[in-house]
Amino acid sequence: MTVAAHIAVSGAPTAPGVARPELSRLVEAAWSGGAHPILISGLSTGEAAPTLSRVTSSGEFSAVAADALSEVAGTTAVITLPLSHAGVDPETITALIAAHGREGERVLIASWNGEAGPIRLTPIEGSEGTEVQLECGDEGAVSPSDGRASLAYEAPPADTNAVDPWEQRGSQAEER
Repeated sequence: MTVAAHIAVSGAPTAPGVARPELSRLVEAAWSGGAHPILISGLSTGEAAPTLSRVTSSGEFSAVAADALSEVAGTTAVITLPLSHAGVDPETITALIAAHGREGERVLIASWNGEAGPIRLTPIEGSEGTEVQLECGDEGAVSPSDGRASLAYEAPPADTNAVDPWEQRGSQAEER
């Protein structure tokens, strides 16, 4: 399972020819969170994509999905990250990817204290499924931030009943 990140850029850069620090921060968060490839749409003419990412020609989901699949054949979903939410924690991206592994047909929306934000994971196939909010404990998932402000982050409670298949022993292990 591979999940791509799509960073949607809007607005003009602060200074021509100077990389946007919030864009670099968001690319690093997506990479650290486990997303690959990282595609960026909406850059101004002459503006380069940061290392670890590349420009995609369109911000439309179908075009982004096709571009992601052309780069990594096994891509199953795309996480949409608006530049306005560059303060999102990599752990939120990781949580979305992990939840996609369990609920591959659902659209997952990152939320904080019950409030849904604009960061969402959409499966490439079968995305007509229901939307589910995923509590990430990350204020950056719902509050606009350029990544410099200190936001609240509390890891969501662990699922203590989950057993990693690699950790099963004896009669717990499935016959393969």
